[in-house]
Amino acid sequence: MNKLFSQLSRNIRVTVSREIVLDPYDKTTEIIELTPILIRAMVSDLIFSQIQWKMPGIQASQAKEIIVQKKYRALLELSSRITINNEDYYGWRVNDKMQMREEDQYLRVYIYKKQV
Repeated sequence: MNKLFSQLSRNIRVTVSREIVLDPYDKTTEIIELTPILIRAMVSDLIFSQIQWKMPGIQASQAKEIIVQKKYRALLELSSRITINNEDYYGWRVNDKMQMREEDQYLRVYIYKKQV
């Protein structure tokens, strides 16, 4: 798997954001995005039937499956968006927790593009 990962992986951008409370009485907040971090990942597209099977309850026109090294788990859990080829994707979350599968020393994460 290591050789396959080194041959097929490419750079993706992971953006982490922070929420700052401006006024606690009016409950106004501001979201600040931090500088995107480049990581290596294997990226594959999901077809419609795979989206329904792997991410139940998600209405998305485009979705991808990314495989990353296990050391990026914390970064992905804090991410607000993931950019691949200048397109923004969002992690599949259930109860505000990023859903990922652990396989050996890699993580399999499902991301999707929100419909407007």
